[in-house]
Amino acid sequence: MSVKPYPGYEYNVNLYKIIAEGTDEEKAAAREEQRRYISQYTLPEGMTMRDITIAGGDGQDMRLRIFTPAGLPEQAPVVIDIHGGGWIGGNLDIDNYRCIALASGTPAVVVSVEYRLSNKEVHFPAPLMDCYAALLWVEEHAGEIGGDPSRIALHGTSAGANLCEGLALYVRDHCGPNIALTVLNCPPLYMENTFSKQQFPQFALNTMAKRDSAEMIYLGGGNGSLPSYYAFPGYCTDLDGLGAHYVIVGEYDTLRDDGIMYATRLLQAGVPCEVLVAPRVGHGFCVVDHPLTRWVHSSICASLRREFGMDITDF
Repeated sequence: MSVKPYPGYEYNVNLYKIIAEGTDEEKAAAREEQRRYISQYTLPEGMTMRDITIAGGDGQDMRLRIFTPAGLPEQAPVVIDIHGGGWIGGNLDIDNYRCIALASGTPAVVVSVEYRLSNKEVHFPAPLMDCYAALLWVEEHAGEIGGDPSRIALHGTSAGANLCEGLALYVRDHCGPNIALTVLNCPPLYMENTFSKQQFPQFALNTMAKRDSAEMIYLGGGNGSLPSYYAFPGYCTDLDGLGAHYVIVGEYDTLRDDGIMYATRLLQAGVPCEVLVAPRVGHGFCVVDHPLTRWVHSSICASLRREFGMDITDF
């Protein structure tokens, strides 16, 4: 199927095809472009960005990165950000741009989580439990970072969105902290061969055999049965009791249908949910500093302000 990228996102739309099928030179250029995206941010005047270390899910050292805008009132809301990278890659640095946007646009304290990446030794539920440990730490220590423990939201992109929703379900089932809003940006929620995966095979995020895929690495292997719904939330049969959601997908993303199907089920379960299908863009498009990305970030901030009980401003 032919596609026509949103002007300014041409490279982003074709990035995964280049990584999968490109020449060595094209792949090197793609990686350099990714590095450029990651480093392309400016810390606003007065905003601080600092790293701290806390105990992770198994008591290991885990890093958090805290973004604090200038002039925040006492007990500001807190947004926990979980980065993407297919559960096996990524780090705090890839979300600096979006964390700054959320911190300044809401405004709120944003806490980014450096959970353990999956490999042969580390896999589900360890990364999810790291995110849960971060959530519990934020609730307990919110006052120390200028935050309000009663106003916490989750935001994640790609694998980070998967972890956000697994966390939202885990918190619901285990009477954890209240989550004001869960933002799922390009989320992988099912393991099915959806229509969008068939429609855009040239943009497939993973071309390896299933047994070697990032999903199997995250799960620690498979036995033919459905995975825990904390690992792949689309398999949860009862979504009742979840807090408000905002689901964002890209028109050309192979994961588009994951997000749309799940958002539909949230609405059918009576869970407040808004859905955005961003036009003519692919997976992880919000890494590109562009007017469309800035509008999406502004709309997320507006939704955060609504759920946090803050004044709604133009966006």
